[in-house]
Amino acid sequence: MSPTPVALSVVLPAFNEEALLEGGVRQLHGALATLGVPAQIIIVNDGSRDGTAAIADRLAAGLPGVAAVHQANQGIGGAFRTGVQRAVGDYLILWPADMPAAAADLAPYTSQFGRADVIVGVRRSRRGYNPLMRFNAWLYPKLVALLFGLRLRDVNWIHAYRRELFTRVTLTQRGIPMLVEALVRLRDLGATFVEVDVDMKPRLGGVASASRFKVMWRTLTGLFAFWRLWRAQRNA
Repeated sequence: MSPTPVALSVVLPAFNEEALLEGGVRQLHGALATLGVPAQIIIVNDGSRDGTAAIADRLAAGLPGVAAVHQANQGIGGAFRTGVQRAVGDYLILWPADMPAAAADLAPYTSQFGRADVIVGVRRSRRGYNPLMRFNAWLYPKLVALLFGLRLRDVNWIHAYRRELFTRVTLTQRGIPMLVEALVRLRDLGATFVEVDVDMKPRLGGVASASRFKVMWRTLTGLFAFWRLWRAQRNA
């Protein structure tokens, strides 16, 4: 009997997530089982200095369809690229280690499988955002539309990508701007898009890195670095 095709590969970057990783992965594993979606979960331990590596290995040994990969710290973009190399699903999705997952959170994406190459999650509200973060969330898609002509309501959340097409993309960004780079490069390859409304779940713990000025500045400079590269490549 041939193995069941994997519909979805979930890449879960984890950096110093010992407090949240086990609960988050078990919730995600259960949500996928509830939906009946044949899936794999790839935990990428991104150079953690706490007990994340041991927890990831224990989960991979105990849960069917879960794998653990370990690497030096490369940021969310580098972790995602590493996970993609191990993926076998028809679609790819990046899921934060610090965010709970229920079947209802994944259903908007899985319901669109086969209908579009890129499924863009659009947050109905921004849970836990302070006024500055809300302003940035309003401004960022407008800046992306101005720079790249990519007009989507939410460019910085959870997206699902058709794996066959995604593997043809070369990503240069390691951090948050990687999400925009993926969307722009897939658009340039002729990918089809669909937007789905989703709920933003509260974090399991900690403080969102997007609230830190250092991360905001790095995101902005990374976005413009990609824009300069993208323009140069288009004009070459």
